[in-house]
Amino acid sequence: MPINHNEIIEEIEGQIRKCHGAWEEWCVGTAKDSRGPFFQRHREADLGDGLAYREAYTTTAAEDVVEHLVTHRGLALDRDAVPEPGKIVFAYRRKSPESEKRLQVTGFREQDATTSSG
Repeated sequence: MPINHNEIIEEIEGQIRKCHGAWEEWCVGTAKDSRGPFFQRHREADLGDGLAYREAYTTTAAEDVVEHLVTHRGLALDRDAVPEPGKIVFAYRRKSPESEKRLQVTGFREQDATTSSG
């Protein structure tokens, strides 16, 4: 169910605070479909990376959320994991010790989540 972009910002920031770590340790991006390979991989591997995602009303609203989190909080922009923009905003913690271990155990290969935000 879509929610307004201010609520998405509050919820994602709340998830980051709950999972701890510095803002810079987190990535953010948008996607068209929460049933796609990126989300499926996260659910199946149970990466422990604090993945959170919410649906905005429009792709423009979703991009506003991403811009806010990158500009004001220092999250890394992730356009590689899900290259097509969409209304779903996602955030996850990069390379947490738990996710590294689960990736090894499950055999999933991690995509390079570091991208420049400049």
